[in-house]
Amino acid sequence: MENLELLNNITAVDDDPFFLQFIEDKFGEIGIESIGQYACPQQGLDYLCRGSSINDIVLVDLQMPKIDGIAFLKFLGDMRYQGQVIVISGFESKVLQMAESIAKQHDLAILGQLTKPFSTTQLVGLVDKATARIMSNKAVGNPLAEAVFDAETFEISKETFYPVIQPKVEMGNEHIVGYEILSRLKSFDGTIIYPNQFIHLFENNGRITEFNKVLFDCSFEKMADYKDVNFSINLSMKDLTSHEFVNEIDGLLKKYGLEPNRLTIELTESCIVDNLLIAQEITTRLRLLGCSVSIDDYGTGYSTMKQLTEFPFQELKVDRQYIADCHINTENQAIIKSVVEMAHALGMTVIAEGVETKQELAFVKEAGIEVVQGYYYSKPYVWA
Repeated sequence: MENLELLNNITAVDDDPFFLQFIEDKFGEIGIESIGQYACPQQGLDYLCRGSSINDIVLVDLQMPKIDGIAFLKFLGDMRYQGQVIVISGFESKVLQMAESIAKQHDLAILGQLTKPFSTTQLVGLVDKATARIMSNKAVGNPLAEAVFDAETFEISKETFYPVIQPKVEMGNEHIVGYEILSRLKSFDGTIIYPNQFIHLFENNGRITEFNKVLFDCSFEKMADYKDVNFSINLSMKDLTSHEFVNEIDGLLKKYGLEPNRLTIELTESCIVDNLLIAQEITTRLRLLGCSVSIDDYGTGYSTMKQLTEFPFQELKVDRQYIADCHINTENQAIIKSVVEMAHALGMTVIAEGVETKQELAFVKEAGIEVVQGYYYSKPYVWA
């Protein structure tokens, strides 16, 4: 065990005092002597709402009186808890998997799941994962933002845009075939602000178009310094309401002298479902420009196979919730294999997001996925 000093507040919430002691004993075995214990879920929430950072961990039992684990996770999401989450239960693995999925949909940093009773080895694996995430944030100079972020007054400019990139690696030869541009903002006091803290706010207050103009302008300017390198950028669903977006992309490509085939625009599955006709129009226009188009986070929305055939996608990105522990999760294995078969039948390249372990890598390779992205090869790093 390394880097345990990076961990701040570790909190366990479980209505069983005996199991709370069990959790504390397990942490003691790995060198962490004291953790916060709450048998009352409400008291646990009251404590956690005082403030949090990525250096914190909370362990949440799913079966508790008055406030069960699912409601607890929702409250954590509503309060924008910034720590990392472990879900615990004596129920079957399917229930734990559903709880983990729900936590992710509430924008919680889920570490994984533990079945009662768990082993010291299982706990070590999750704690190592937690410290690795903290080190990743430190490596790019990213202390998680704790300051209040005002989406109405924050200055969106080249000075406050703070992009990081993560490579995409081809499975066959392990060569980098491109990079995804991941958006961050940086306040003038040095605080880093992450997408889950500002994208939804900008979408709601109408500033997402303003942000995307800076995102694309800054990104294209940097792309001009990298000859023959491909990049991908996520498009907010709010920009699917205007065809002017395509004209702006065309203008920026010409302004910086970029070949359109070096750019991939990633659309989330929810974009397609919510704006079917206009999404078809815009994706087709992007293809006519010469750009590539990708469906991102596949499996998190409700698109059908029929809808996929109605879009000019060149690639499909399998969401990380299906990649996590795919080497041991038979349901995820079935989903991944069926998605790969469908995508290949439709002529699309498949990318696996969030590959973190050698075992996950081995499975996605065996399943026929061509490109991977994730911590196994590289964490996101500052785009210099």
